[in-house]
This record gives sequence, C-alpha cells and structure tokens, in this order.
Amino acid sequence: MITSRPYTPVMKHFRFVIVAICLPVSIAFAYEVPSIAPKALKETQDPAQVQAHAESAKRSAQGDASPVVPDDWVKQIQDLAKKNSHRESMPVERCTFIFKKDGTLAHIDMVIPTNATRTPNEADQDHNICTVELDAKKGGKLKLSDEKKVEGPDLREIFAIDQLPIVCQELSALRKFQKAFAANELKYTLEAGVILAPDEKSWVWQVGPSEEQTPNIIYGMYYYPITGELRSTSIENSKVKQKVEAAAKAAGFHITWVKSMEER
Repeated sequence: MITSRPYTPVMKHFRFVIVAICLPVSIAFAYEVPSIAPKALKETQDPAQVQAHAESAKRSAQGDASPVVPDDWVKQIQDLAKKNSHRESMPVERCTFIFKKDGTLAHIDMVIPTNATRTPNEADQDHNICTVELDAKKGGKLKLSDEKKVEGPDLREIFAIDQLPIVCQELSALRKFQKAFAANELKYTLEAGVILAPDEKSWVWQVGPSEEQTPNIIYGMYYYPITGELRSTSIENSKVKQKVEAAAKAAGFHITWVKSMEER
C-alpha cells in the first residue's frame, strides 16, 4: 500500500525518511526527503529521455477509447499550477493514482510546490504547495486547492507541469495492467506513483497493491515506460507469481525479477 494520501507534512526534526518500509501486513512507500534543496528540473532532466517518454506514452495509448485522466482535468490541473506556482518549470513533487478493478480511477493525489526558492532539509522548514485530489467514494469530483503552507521541506521535483499530459498518457499501460490483474484473478487494486528514475534524468512508476495484504505477497514493482520493463523482487507464491507474469504479458510489459529493490 502506497501511503501518500492525504498530504502529510514531514516531521520537522527528522533528517531522513526511509523510502520503502516493509510492514507486517502491507508495504508502505514513503517519499524521500532530500538532504539538500532539490535541484531544478533543467539541471537534471534529459530532454531525450523525456521525448522517449512522450513517444512510448503515445504508443501505449493508441486504440484506447478514452484517456484515463480526461483532457479537461489535465488542463484544470495545469491551470492550477500556473495560477499558484512561482517556481521555474512549475514542477510536481508528488503524483499518485489508484485504480478500481475495472481500470477506472478511484483516487488522485498530486502536490505542486509553489514557493519560488527551494528549501534545504533543515529543522523548522516550511514550504508552500497547491494540491489536487480525487476520491471516487466522495463523488468523484476533482478537488483543486490553492496555495497553502505546510510543515517540512520541499520534496524532489519529479516532472514539470507541462509534462503532465505525458504522465497521464502513461497511465493507459497501467490501466491495462490493472485490468489484466483482475482477469488473472489477482484481487487487488493497484496504486501507481511517479518517482524520479535512479539516474534522476526522467521518471519511473512505483506500482503495488493499494490494499493491505496479510501476509505480504506482492511487493512494490517499478515500471519503466520507455522500455516497457516491469522490475520486481521475486514472489514466493508460485501461483501468484505466474498470475503476475501473465498480467504483465497481457499489459505488454517485460517483467524482470531482481534480488532486491536496490536493483530497480
């Protein structure tokens, strides 16, 4: 279960956050707090990799009857960022989606930092954000919240707001994966969060069951949209492993089993 909702301020006196925590009944993914102020996207992003994301996203969305995130929602989110953000590139620092079993969206959680300067990871730091939320259980309407101050330093910049259409197009492949989960009798709804790629030159997706598991069976997986690769630690339950492999194949993913998530 990816625990990123609602937006929880980072405790001021903690200097670090564990990125992945394996709990007895679930897996929780926390967001890393940088030890220094986040770098600007223009210093880290590789335009060639971003273009590769755009091309692969377009291919994965071909033939879809409708986008996962409606175009007018994308525009509303971009307009919110343009209205509130004072930072170059108007980056996003948190972006998480949860699917229903039929592939429609159950939840959106997005955080956009708005202060012009980036805060270092020091005690008593605050930063300003605007937020985007969707909860299908509460009417399924997009909730856009203007700038407010929260405790804690800035998180890492994942992608620019003008790259949001690419990110949302990449959800098409993940929607297929969710439907393939259901078709293969994997009774989980998937939660997918955008995180920085290991080389920080673009982004990847962290994917896992949104519900608690007792005991843990499926841990966090990493989806690389450019290559269509899904990386995961091996699943001990052979039947579940076969079903995950079948779901990945149906979604057009190539699954790679790794010894530890440090190899993601």
